[in-house]
Amino acid sequence: MVKKIIAAIIALALITAALASCSSDKNNDDVKTGAENNTAETTETTDNGKKDDGVSPSTENLTDSLDVVIDKIYEKKPVELRLMTTPVDLEDKDALKAFTGLDSADKLKEAYASEPMMSSQAYSLVLMRLKDAADAESVAQEVKAGINPAKWICVSADTPRVVAYGDVVLMIMIDPNFSDTVTSDEIVEAFGKVCGGDFSVDLK
Repeated sequence: MVKKIIAAIIALALITAALASCSSDKNNDDVKTGAENNTAETTETTDNGKKDDGVSPSTENLTDSLDVVIDKIYEKKPVELRLMTTPVDLEDKDALKAFTGLDSADKLKEAYASEPMMSSQAYSLVLMRLKDAADAESVAQEVKAGINPAKWICVSADTPRVVAYGDVVLMIMIDPNFSDTVTSDEIVEAFGKVCGGDFSVDLK
């Protein structure tokens, strides 16, 4: 009788273990299926042109603050002038006009200007980030029409060059006497390398 009871207990234990194993395998299959679904969703999102982090490929190289983007431009094309990069006060209409040529900052998120420490050198690189990339062409046109190439004392810059890539607009104007060191076209070319693509707007 005792042997029969022991045998029954062992049999019951084996059945319980088998049921637990089946349940575990089912859970693992569910997890695997969920992972496969997530992979499929990620692939589909990528196929639609979006990165996993939600950053559009067209502007992924310009997501840093604009002062950092300016540093990247100078890495591509060093400039042999003593330059200082500063944020443009969007609430100061006089500063806004002097640096960007714009009468209003309504369409801007931020702007940075890189200019010489000496006011007798005509050089100005300005980057502007827009609230909406769709405004790039209209803002670029306003910048080109409104900027003053003769804003310095006794010196003036060449015709401003304005380009746009995504939601970022660049304005560059340089004294033609600096052509042996740097030109507007060289700065635009360096900016293009940082962007990694073709400009949506290019006003010469």
